[in-house]
Amino acid sequence: MSLSIGILTHSTNPRGGVVHGMALAEALYEAGHDVSLIAPDDAGTGFFRVPRCPTRCIPAKSERDLPTLVERRIGEIGDALRGERFDVLHAHDPISANALAILMEEGRIPGFARTIHHLDSFSDPGLAERQQRGFMAATELFTVSALWENVLRVEHGREACIVGNGVDPVRFSPVPVAQDAGLRARHHLPSDKRLILSVGGIERRKNTLLLLDAFLTLRLEYPDLHLVVAGGASLLDHSSYRAHFEKRLRESGEADHVTVTGPVADEDMPALYRQAAALAYPSRTEGFGLCPLEALACGTPVIVPDIAPFIEHLHGAEVLWCRPDRPDTLFLALREALSIGSRDFFRVSGPATARRFDWRAVAGRHLPAYRRLAALPRPN
Repeated sequence: MSLSIGILTHSTNPRGGVVHGMALAEALYEAGHDVSLIAPDDAGTGFFRVPRCPTRCIPAKSERDLPTLVERRIGEIGDALRGERFDVLHAHDPISANALAILMEEGRIPGFARTIHHLDSFSDPGLAERQQRGFMAATELFTVSALWENVLRVEHGREACIVGNGVDPVRFSPVPVAQDAGLRARHHLPSDKRLILSVGGIERRKNTLLLLDAFLTLRLEYPDLHLVVAGGASLLDHSSYRAHFEKRLRESGEADHVTVTGPVADEDMPALYRQAAALAYPSRTEGFGLCPLEALACGTPVIVPDIAPFIEHLHGAEVLWCRPDRPDTLFLALREALSIGSRDFFRVSGPATARRFDWRAVAGRHLPAYRRLAALPRPN
């Protein structure tokens, strides 16, 4: 039975939950369901790439203050969906989940689904309450890893279905395409350097300072290296951490050997992975870690921390490992990644590992909960 499904994300920018929500919507649409990918769009430019499914961009206004922005977005999403009819509404973030919780309170929808990618720590009590309500009010819960399934069960008394993540082997492949040729010029990257890539911007959660320290030590041995920090579109304020990063970089005298690109066009990401000598991903905490899968699919050596959730779905020599609190372990992993043997190994093993993670299988894991939602009595 085909279902009408609304997949909601908090933004049209390429953050992990948005990327996951888009890929899920595409897989469900290609499986024959009537799917709409829905998000507020304050820039009026649409999603970061053109999805292979119908979309609805909700007109939205910007706010500088985060608590004010969150409340505005909740209202904008709720107003846009009030009166709409779907078999399933599925939120991928606290903002859209709170909008759906209000619609459920009003008796306009019988229930909704929510995916927990990870939980943040908020000092603002209003934001903390919105995050809590965003999953406690949900009728059906999903999560992407056993780490967060355990947190939800033990700390919050909620059961969640683990759905995992996927990677598109057509878009992410070791085979260069025309897009690769002008990549370095487009992003002002040196043509004669080996690139160490970090994806996710400069954030405490991404452990960017630890990576910078390891890179600076590594450059003493390998002066042909250049660090690229890509991405970073976020609603959260990371300015204090970024200031520490910039101060450390300035004091090192190595600023010419580091490029912070900001958000990268989606069509450039496979080429960026392919041209990187390694992806360094030493995060302190993650929901799943989608970027390492994309880099592996491109045949690039990948370094991740030996903590959950990475140890749940990656094993042994499939990646290189580090400790997220020890820059010396990241230094050693980077040195190994730069070896000729490592590059040859990952060009074969990386795509093989990535093939285990299929978006069609991820979509299929949602269907039992979706059917339970669709069977709920509809409001009059």
